[in-house]
Amino acid sequence: MQLITCEKSCRIILVRHGQTQWNNDYKFQGMTDTSLDDEGIKQAEKLAIRLSTWPPEVIYTSPLKRAYTTAEAISRQFDIQPTVMPELEEVNFGSWEGASIHNIERDTPEIFSRWRADPFFNPPEGGESWPEISSRLTRAVNTMLASNHERIVAVTHGGVIRALFAVILGVDPHKAWNVEVSNCAITGIEFRGGMARLHFANDDMHIRGGENGVKMPLWGERYEP
Repeated sequence: MQLITCEKSCRIILVRHGQTQWNNDYKFQGMTDTSLDDEGIKQAEKLAIRLSTWPPEVIYTSPLKRAYTTAEAISRQFDIQPTVMPELEEVNFGSWEGASIHNIERDTPEIFSRWRADPFFNPPEGGESWPEISSRLTRAVNTMLASNHERIVAVTHGGVIRALFAVILGVDPHKAWNVEVSNCAITGIEFRGGMARLHFANDDMHIRGGENGVKMPLWGERYEP
């Protein structure tokens, strides 16, 4: 398998898209092109304000509307056009796309139980395999790292961010789905000296923290409320 290669120092913020109606309905979205709901739009706007203190040089995004709309909200702060990267699309859930998670669990309990125990290695019928997922995400990360940019934002999806914990940080992919990834939460990874280090994960204080949360800094800077 191709490896992540990085000879420079840079920081990447991984962003999960804002909320959709299908998130509320507990449906498998995958590569289905759903849109942000009203709450998701508000979340994206709050995130944009949060990131205004850390101007990125480039914003990569999944082409799916829920991610692209989130990226647009961020980009308006910096007058940067989001760069579409198809490799950042959500994991393909095959025959489960659009289906209720509760209904799948009820109707096919054994199949669902195997998936829930190890999602990347027990995909639904027609779904994407771990070798396919890890290969495209390795390409995506190497493309980002090959640029001259030191401040990078990548807007993507929950399954993808979990997979990136394995691809970038070496987390066991059999356990990576245990990582919580909330709507419009951010994860910060720094590359330095040929190594990747996790600085923060699933940070959604801009949503949960009210006005003070929106003002929370990134990368460990001193917080002045």
